[in-house]
Amino acid sequence: MFKRSVTFEKRDDTDFASQAAMWGGLYEFGDMAWLPRQGKVIYRKDDRVPVSTKGNGLNDYLGFRSNPTLALITARATEEHLEEDGSDIARCLAARAPSVLFELQAYGFTNDGSFFTGWPVVGFQNRIQASGTCISSPEDGLLSSCTWDPRIRSPFFYNSGFSVALSKAPAFIAEMQKLRDLKPRAFCGLDAKLGVLLRYVRASSAYLGKSEDSIDFDVTYYRSYTEGEPRANSDVVDEIEQLALRKYGAVPHWGKNRNFVFDGVIAKYPKAAEFLKVKARYDPDGIFSSEWSDQVLGIKGSPNIVEKGCAIEGLCVCSKDSHCAPEKGYFCRPGTVFSEARVCLTRAAFGDESDDLLEEQ
Repeated sequence: MFKRSVTFEKRDDTDFASQAAMWGGLYEFGDMAWLPRQGKVIYRKDDRVPVSTKGNGLNDYLGFRSNPTLALITARATEEHLEEDGSDIARCLAARAPSVLFELQAYGFTNDGSFFTGWPVVGFQNRIQASGTCISSPEDGLLSSCTWDPRIRSPFFYNSGFSVALSKAPAFIAEMQKLRDLKPRAFCGLDAKLGVLLRYVRASSAYLGKSEDSIDFDVTYYRSYTEGEPRANSDVVDEIEQLALRKYGAVPHWGKNRNFVFDGVIAKYPKAAEFLKVKARYDPDGIFSSEWSDQVLGIKGSPNIVEKGCAIEGLCVCSKDSHCAPEKGYFCRPGTVFSEARVCLTRAAFGDESDDLLEEQ
């Protein structure tokens, strides 16, 4: 049992790359959230303090609270309307609201479990580290529900995570900012989900651990309930992921990801062969294995599913137009900053090139 002191501070992102390189060393529990379209970074100053420090703060994160079911359904309906029929300007205006509301409510922190009176919030580790009050909220016939409740048509999204070595992270961030500067409105969808979260992870001697100190990048973005339905400006997230994985040697989060990021990933772990030996010794009959785990670990098959529309759902990286949704105006093209990336773009985004440009190349 120990106490922590937490302060959130929003700044311009002009020195974001250099701050990311050292922030984890300044604060034991420090992290940051980048709001790309707004050009802001929310820095979390979070350290241990003596148990005698006054305060009984609580982290009751807003996103993990129970909410009125009608409000969740309405929020999703509004999001779907903006995604399907709205303009980039309309989506960007709407995207500012979540971060403003979270900031006004101190991101769910209170100084005494009930009220927020100002930063820092000081409290015991068990009250600061984690939250999740929705799971213990009373049953009320679905008048209220958790955001992730499958019984209602509530917000639905992808959550992708990957780790970039700390030594390479500043250069990666600089390239993300370059892409943002070229396509600022395309990043509003990330602002709408409270930006890109950065957390710090130590190097580990575990066979499938990080081989060096790293930053975890956590990206949340819109997902349609209709399979194969393109997302507005989906190319920016796809390009960022491919940039991280292919140029900066990122490794994917084992649980938060789409299929294509796991293709060949096991080769990025120097001690993978040792892991597979231990796996074979403790589970020789494959009781704890599955077709999916065999694909991810490079034992048998590939996690890629190459078929019509596969790139829209992240099942593959497109190599021809049919992997996108040409019938809906989405074609396979090179990335904007990372030209080796292959992403699904609308004709308006890439000009008047012929539909079979990649096939010709």
